[in-house]
Amino acid sequence: MKQPRTVDVLIIGGGFTTMPLVRELERSGLSYVIVTDGQPIWKQLEAEGTNGFDLVSSIHSSTYSYELVEMFRAQNGELPDRYPTASEYYAVHKKYAARYADHIHRGHVEQVFNYPDHSRVCLASGKEFRARHLVVATAFKRKIHEALKQVKIDESFAGKTVAVTSTGDSSNLLIARLVGFGARVHLVTRGFIALDKLFTIYSPLEKGVRFVSLDQSECQNVAEISKWSYRAFITGGYLNGMIHPRIAALLDRDSMAVRHPLASRPRDDIRFVFKAKTPIENGHIAIKYWPVDTYQTFCGDQLEQRVRDGYLLNDLPFFIEHGQVELWDKDLTEIDRKSMTLSDGERKLNYDFVIDGDHEVPAIPAIHIDGNTDNQFSYSYRDTYLGVVAPELHNVYTVGFTRPTTGGLNNMSEMQSLFVHRMITDDEYRARIQSDLPDRIREYNSRFYARRPPKTSDHLVYYGNYTDEVARALEIRPRLRDVRSLYDLRKYLFFPNNAFYYREKGRYKVDGVDELIRHISQRSHDYSVLMLLWLKYPFFELLALGTILFAPVPWWIKPFAMIAHNRLPFTALLLGKMGIPSRDSALIYAYRKLIVYPVLAYPLLAGMAFALGGASAAFWLSAGLLGFGYAMVNLGVALGWNRKFFCDMRSKRDPANLRFFERYLEVFRRVYRSDTKPRVKAKARASSRRETTAA
Repeated sequence: MKQPRTVDVLIIGGGFTTMPLVRELERSGLSYVIVTDGQPIWKQLEAEGTNGFDLVSSIHSSTYSYELVEMFRAQNGELPDRYPTASEYYAVHKKYAARYADHIHRGHVEQVFNYPDHSRVCLASGKEFRARHLVVATAFKRKIHEALKQVKIDESFAGKTVAVTSTGDSSNLLIARLVGFGARVHLVTRGFIALDKLFTIYSPLEKGVRFVSLDQSECQNVAEISKWSYRAFITGGYLNGMIHPRIAALLDRDSMAVRHPLASRPRDDIRFVFKAKTPIENGHIAIKYWPVDTYQTFCGDQLEQRVRDGYLLNDLPFFIEHGQVELWDKDLTEIDRKSMTLSDGERKLNYDFVIDGDHEVPAIPAIHIDGNTDNQFSYSYRDTYLGVVAPELHNVYTVGFTRPTTGGLNNMSEMQSLFVHRMITDDEYRARIQSDLPDRIREYNSRFYARRPPKTSDHLVYYGNYTDEVARALEIRPRLRDVRSLYDLRKYLFFPNNAFYYREKGRYKVDGVDELIRHISQRSHDYSVLMLLWLKYPFFELLALGTILFAPVPWWIKPFAMIAHNRLPFTALLLGKMGIPSRDSALIYAYRKLIVYPVLAYPLLAGMAFALGGASAAFWLSAGLLGFGYAMVNLGVALGWNRKFFCDMRSKRDPANLRFFERYLEVFRRVYRSDTKPRVKAKARASSRRETTAA
């Protein structure tokens, strides 16, 4: 019998996910083999011609550090914030596949026998490998991939009724195409968090507009100053899509939760958000979409070319607001696949086609622990360290099974690759990690799950929190004590936790990253606008609490009032409405300064009022400023000076945006018009009459 081939590292699957690891392995001189079946999802989408869309991760968070530096230099020091298209993204995949082609072995792994000092990897062909270290990067099994590949949505869907039982970025892409061709979509859901993927930012420091992606606006390290205020800042937008409609109606009757209650997430999600030890806890499902007004600003002048490139309007809140998509409660809705009907006790509807949802399941081959076929490994995200190291396995690492809530998947893959590389190459480090692995897992879970019961979305994390955790484990995280200038401080607090943020210097330094970071910071005015935006939140909260503290009511009532205030996200809802400027006008900045400057000066003003006039004067000052701020924010909303960060339903009813949508539909249908009959594969066509295996 032929002896297995021995290698230092064997990577199962891999593809683009493990390219940063491969780069480091080559630099370390280790032998490696990538075993793949050669059918990555991106290749299949390209083959089917269904890769006409843009990513939900920005250029800065979907491209590896060294690749970004190459792009930055090739574009003469320019790298604006934007979202790459799928075809553009896959072109980079193919470049690296060609570069490492000599290390790729085509085949399917059937099973793995894991031992303390090696793993025996058995392929369906009968070939075997003996690897000192094993990396499993086989991605997830999803029905949604079949829908994206096999169902060609075209003009034949016009007037058809389509039921969709999944809410996520992939299903929202299908919904955008369905709406584009005039289908009636019925979305069966438990609610969702909907987030604008791009903001238009006007700065008083220059003319014109700049586009800033959601990924680059999260300033995760501000939480080091105050987890409480950061939580108010970061949840101020998306809580509008989660908070109970009766509470939201008190301060914002125009919120999405009030206008469309079925879009609101279940109450348990809110309860655990406020119990978490960290500002944001894992497990939230969100979609990122192009809001119609921002899409118009970004694509309007080159609309046909943008649509051809794959930038599709997928504003789900807009579609819901105008009836192109109707919501159904997943807990109450029955789907009769034989008769092809939906019913919820009040409504009954016949549908023509159904796109079903499922959960992400890691496509991990059978791994036999200690070589025992009766002891097979079962992957559970909460039972691993950083989703990568399982205590029961020996020198086996799982990469790519941690997914982002808001974008930044490749940021996380890059950090995981660096972590795996150090575990492979640094024996002392690996022994240190392994020595207290259960404690590390428990500590991570206690902070990021708020004692919440396990659920299928536990692997969904906020990418900036996750990359920061891996950087801490790798001991490459920048330190506050190293700050030497105002630029350093702004960078430390407000620069997003992209992977390249941790590769400016140290063990995994990439030459040129320092220039890239400075360029991105300068394009954002060193994050001065974002800094002022964040400062509003703690100071407005202080203003509200000060009003309660100085109120002329019995002392024993004040603690109850403060508790009630804490339970109601008053500040988050108020400032979520203040949002971002919607017009490039000096008047906007004068208006915003009228609100921001008095609020920032509140501690000083309140102290002076108390010293000169006592608690009564301080109360009237506090109450007056609070009332003035609330009135000005609502005035700004009414006059269109500003819009909420997320799900701004007023802008979705703007006549100018409705006219633009009609123009978009005309362009979309012209670009995607088919000259032949609809191309739906036989399997999917048959399923449309019974039960599709989609989404």
